[in-house]
Amino acid sequence: MRSKKLLILLVLCLALFVSAQAEPVVSYLGPQGTYSQEASQVFFDKQGTFIPFESVSKAVQALVEGRCDYAVIPQENTIGGAVLDYVDVLISNKEVSVCGEVELLISQNLLALPGTKLSDIKEVFSHKQGIIQGREWLTKNIPGAKVTEVSSTAEGARLVSEKKDPAYAAISSAACADVYGLEILAPGIQSSNKNKTRFYVLSLNTPAEEPAQRLAFIATGKADNLPSLMSEMKKKKMTLVAIHDRPRKTELGEYYYLIECAGSYKSYQKLTGKSGFEFRYLGSFDVY
Repeated sequence: MRSKKLLILLVLCLALFVSAQAEPVVSYLGPQGTYSQEASQVFFDKQGTFIPFESVSKAVQALVEGRCDYAVIPQENTIGGAVLDYVDVLISNKEVSVCGEVELLISQNLLALPGTKLSDIKEVFSHKQGIIQGREWLTKNIPGAKVTEVSSTAEGARLVSEKKDPAYAAISSAACADVYGLEILAPGIQSSNKNKTRFYVLSLNTPAEEPAQRLAFIATGKADNLPSLMSEMKKKKMTLVAIHDRPRKTELGEYYYLIECAGSYKSYQKLTGKSGFEFRYLGSFDVY
């Protein structure tokens, strides 16, 4: 009987070990070839199962429902600013925490079928951030082309490949040229060579409190209390990295503030008692 119990214990320990060694399952904004996929592979060093979803909300929903271990979402771009729809997804899903961040240098390219000329192009597809980042180049080089927003830069490339017509082009990553059999008609069309996007890595784990490069939280309350909150953060040596406001949809002047800063969890704890805001801690994390 004793040997049987030991055998059962050994099997359980082995099962736990195998589970701990399993590669992560990661959801991201698809289809294949998006910058979100690239950010996912950077953070997890290409080790894992990466599953594309047609929207960020569906990628995060998969996380909340336990169909994946992590979700990677764009959060802010140098040129286009905060990706507000995705910030809203983070705010509305109270179960999720932030466990990491990736800062990715973004090079936008005009992709088309091989042999396409600029004069052939009548319509350009891209995500709204790709459109914002490439707007100056489009206006200068193909001002007559219609610009159509789609769910991701990779989706734009996929559509061009599917249509098989030189009248269409996409603003997308260089990787998408290989994925969808397209040609880079014009490289680096973004309006800044310092074009970066920040991505959050989300999980359902308890938000980390250990010292790290950054921490993030959501402060909910009135705009007229914000100066005092910023003052308290400065006193506690919490250096502001980014702040995005979203309407609370209750009363005018009430907002959700997504705040990222450099500072300690202990400082954050002291902050929460003095500001007149409701707080939701998102986690401490490093930047890749």
